[in-house]
Amino acid sequence: MSVLTAADWCDFAFLRDAVSLSDSALSKQLTTLKNDGQIEQRRTYHGRVPKTTVRATDEARSRFVRHVEALRMIVERAQAGEQPRS
Repeated sequence: MSVLTAADWCDFAFLRDAVSLSDSALSKQLTTLKNDGQIEQRRTYHGRVPKTTVRATDEARSRFVRHVEALRMIVERAQAGEQPRS
C-alpha cells in the first residue's frame, strides 16, 4: 500500500518489481485488496498485450495514513520508555 498511496495509477510490472513479488503472488494480493475495496484496477490493451494498472482508493489512502500514524505513536512511546496500552 505504501507504493500505491505514493502514486496515482501504478503499472503492474512497476509494482511487482517495487515489492519484489512474483506475478502470481502480486495478482493474488491485488485480488484480495480489490475484493476489500482497497484498490481500483484498470486493464487496457496495447495491441494484443494486456496492461494492468492499479491505484489505491480514497478510503485505502485514509486507512494507510491512519495506520502509519498509529505506528508513529508506538515508536514515540517506545522511545519515551512508555509501556503500550492493552
